[in-house]
Amino acid sequence: MTIKEFTTNIKRSDLPPLDLSLILAYVIKKSREFVLANPDYLIKPSQLVHLNRLIKLRKKNYPIAYLTNEKEFYGFNFFVNENVLVPRPETELMIEETVKYVTHNAERATLVDVGTGSGCIIITLAKLLESQKSKACPRPRPGVPSYKFIGLDVSLSALQVAKKNAKLHKISKRIKFIKSNLLQKLSTFNFQLSTSSLIILANLPYLTPKQVKESPSIKREPRLALVAGKDGLKYYRELFRQIKEYEIKKYHVLCEIDHTQTEAFKKLIKKELPGCEFYIKKDLSGYARLGIIKSPK
Repeated sequence: MTIKEFTTNIKRSDLPPLDLSLILAYVIKKSREFVLANPDYLIKPSQLVHLNRLIKLRKKNYPIAYLTNEKEFYGFNFFVNENVLVPRPETELMIEETVKYVTHNAERATLVDVGTGSGCIIITLAKLLESQKSKACPRPRPGVPSYKFIGLDVSLSALQVAKKNAKLHKISKRIKFIKSNLLQKLSTFNFQLSTSSLIILANLPYLTPKQVKESPSIKREPRLALVAGKDGLKYYRELFRQIKEYEIKKYHVLCEIDHTQTEAFKKLIKKELPGCEFYIKKDLSGYARLGIIKSPK
């Protein structure tokens, strides 16, 4: 059966053309561009069996990324499976704002990705900031690393995925991955929290049980990476309390949030981190997406 014949048959179903082309490309081990440009390409019988199985799963709301074990983020491809959240385009705003911040701050800092999951955030930043071509990263003195990169997660399964991605991107020697409940184990990483300058990247779970229930498309993703108590702010509340408890004096925190939480998030910051500076950044769709918090001067 050719690609054209197969896609013609599948079109009778409710599977979107983009989903179908991505699954086809994955199974026949070709690019999506190849799939679109070669309608007469013959699909092997064994590949047809595989295709039909994946299509059935997709119809049951399994994310495409879990079926193909791949998701693009900020122009880089990452391995993903059911142990980690699928990287979202809106999270790229965190990358842009972090690069912007380090561009205008000469002080070298430790970048800490709390709840690292697939590792896409910390790996992307490490690649961008370590690149000799990056304007955000002036060439450091020979032998002196410019930044430290750390990925934290409470899930060992997620950390295995993050480590695999770091290896795939050939940057595993520059990133330390630690099993930790938020910042809890960070003090074991050979530096003093109270005197270190930290850039904390937090794309923590921020949905309520109700939001997950009403969104069939995300039900297949790990609940641990999605739900954060009745108000969706459980883990941010705990993170801010740890910042106080560990007496972290110099911090720049970037938190991804749901736009419906904006006012509650602001109140939480004022309560837990009094005196700090903060503002909310909107994403490309015009929704409040990123809370940026700076330590008091």
